[in-house]
Amino acid sequence: MLKKYFIVFLFFFSKIISAQLLVARDTITVIENNYTLKMPWANGINYSNVSNIDLNFDAVKDIVVFDKANQFATGRFRCFIKTGVAGAATYSANPDLSYNFPTINDWAIFLDYNCDGKEDIFCSTTGGIEVYKNISTPTLGISFQLEKILLYTDYDPSAGVSLANLYVSSVGVPGIIDMDNDGDLDILTFNVGGYQIEYHKNMSKELYNNCDSLVFEYATGCWGKIYENNCSVLFNQNCSFKPLQNNYTINNNQLHSGSCLTCLDTDGDGDKDLIMGDISCNVVQYLKNTGSVTNALVVDTTKLYPTAATQIKINNFPCTYNVDVDGDTKKDLIATPNAFGSQNYKSLWYYKNASTTNTVNFNFVKDNFLQDEMIEVGQNSYPVLFDYNADGKKDLLIGTFGYYSGTSLSAQLTLYKNIGTLAQPSYSLITRNLGNVGAQGLTNVMPTVGDIDGDGDTDILIGTAYGQIHWLVNTAGAGNPCNFSSFLNTPFTFTTNSGSAAPQLFDINTDGKLDLLIGTKNGKIAYYQNVGTTTSPSFTLITNNFGNINVTTNTSQFGTDAYATPFFYTDAGITKVLVGCVSGQIFQYQVPAVISNSCTLISNNVNAWLEGGQSTIYFEDVNNDGKRDAFLGNASGGLSFFSSKSPYVGLTELTNDKLMEQIILFPNPTANQMTLAINKIDFESATIIFYDVLGHQILTKKITQNFEDIDVRSLNTGIYFAKINLQVNGKAINITKKIIKN
Repeated sequence: MLKKYFIVFLFFFSKIISAQLLVARDTITVIENNYTLKMPWANGINYSNVSNIDLNFDAVKDIVVFDKANQFATGRFRCFIKTGVAGAATYSANPDLSYNFPTINDWAIFLDYNCDGKEDIFCSTTGGIEVYKNISTPTLGISFQLEKILLYTDYDPSAGVSLANLYVSSVGVPGIIDMDNDGDLDILTFNVGGYQIEYHKNMSKELYNNCDSLVFEYATGCWGKIYENNCSVLFNQNCSFKPLQNNYTINNNQLHSGSCLTCLDTDGDGDKDLIMGDISCNVVQYLKNTGSVTNALVVDTTKLYPTAATQIKINNFPCTYNVDVDGDTKKDLIATPNAFGSQNYKSLWYYKNASTTNTVNFNFVKDNFLQDEMIEVGQNSYPVLFDYNADGKKDLLIGTFGYYSGTSLSAQLTLYKNIGTLAQPSYSLITRNLGNVGAQGLTNVMPTVGDIDGDGDTDILIGTAYGQIHWLVNTAGAGNPCNFSSFLNTPFTFTTNSGSAAPQLFDINTDGKLDLLIGTKNGKIAYYQNVGTTTSPSFTLITNNFGNINVTTNTSQFGTDAYATPFFYTDAGITKVLVGCVSGQIFQYQVPAVISNSCTLISNNVNAWLEGGQSTIYFEDVNNDGKRDAFLGNASGGLSFFSSKSPYVGLTELTNDKLMEQIILFPNPTANQMTLAINKIDFESATIIFYDVLGHQILTKKITQNFEDIDVRSLNTGIYFAKINLQVNGKAINITKKIIKN
């Protein structure tokens, strides 16, 4: 058990990884339909879980969205701080806070289980539910500690203790709420067969007269006396069966496993009603509890819910979340898909609770809550910079796996025109379907740009999910705004051997012609040499494994499909390549002078970036200062921006190995006393906090000088983590060191 805690706590304090690119998070003004987006670089949202939590310690509930992002990678937390007055659903994005959360798969919701006023994390793990305790403080910041590796329940309390894992499918989301109004959190979940709802009662109040324990008993195996299958509910069912039975068929039909449950008291009668989404449905069902707190009974369902002008109808597996969106202390309703291939750039449906009593009255407000304030191109984003209108400024082109278009995803090219200046770019949306690429019926469009036919204008090559390359021909001619009037379907006739072609035009062999370097699904890069002429390109395969680059990471977590997305560039005469991948990491390699040799790995996690799975990067100077800036895309369909001009660039340089060298705790190991040395850093304030391996805060000391002694005699023998918090130029800098006390 201690080993598990040690690993989790170490994860939170191991973010300081060598930073190679001198850029920091920044912003560029983005305008859509004459409206200036408030948080354009917030990374997008696809299908997600939505929860309230106070992120900035102002006693106002903010919102965290756990975005599942795609069908391949782990999810990513998106953090939004409530702004404005109560009653206004206004937010600002804080992407940096996402790095304070643990790595989680499948689903995650936030609820306060121990009544300390701080929402904890209930999330998916193999066979059930894992719990992280919220140990955040204004000094420590947002932080979580693993509390339960797996929740257990007593399945036969009348016969003594019979503990087994409290089963929750990784596909669905359980209902977690105080069902019996006794002050602790209970759980509703579909059984292993996926057709009956189990009610597991939390016995914390009964056993200990407090709410801070997670001790469960199986109360019933068919809450509400219902069966559910294939979007239909059967009523008045027999609840006399035994739990954990192995026969999961009804009427000879195999049953599914994958539903989400939202528990809430809609009518103010004290018992909990239910909103249920299902993996095989496109609507949710409202189940009114006509029974009681202790004996739930459902006799009818409503499929068109709520009773608003726009009812919930989402293509694939809609789920709902009862959260306070506008800060008026009344919980509203958010509906969002729980699976890939559904609404994506408009996937957060917001229903305001307009009730003036303790009932609910959900009125539809918008289908793109939060998303309407950010760049959002649906599933996946592939940024490219090029001068579209020949004005000398770099415009922004974004490819995508697809926008949801009613029944399917439409892969298109989105163009933002640079309406700013050379030194201060500003983007305005021109079209979401440049060149009418959406009419081609492609799957996943990944663009690259260059003049491949020697006519002085910029063409677009498009890679697809099936390993093919298409040509969007620019017929404008030199010095004219682009005119993409011709689409050539697979003009080069080849298909990559591993599919999912993420191309880049780059003269890798310096012969004056643009070659094709193509990232493929297996995590490698294929090299197709341009053996044609400067006016008539022709590509031939040289190798499917250029430079022995491979960005496959943890196959047990992400599988064998790594989805490499390369960006080659020249830095001081040296060719390098940045490569995104399914895990969200950015790799960096140096290309040798002899390009047939192996590339040298510089970093497998550039700048410690993890903005979202299926990462992509475009690294080019956009603000005309002679230094490259970084646009990062991800599976959620949004972008983040990191610039060389950011006021935090100098601070970003501190968050690398040099900072670890400049801040020293010695001697280590130690018996009685340590010295904290903060070299060559001018700080406004500083503290050091010692934690044990369970995350408990043991010792805190305010630091007032660059060399300060710290008495550690009060610490028991063992391993500790010392977190040093600095304020430098108004910016918080945190690093952590492992300490051994003898």
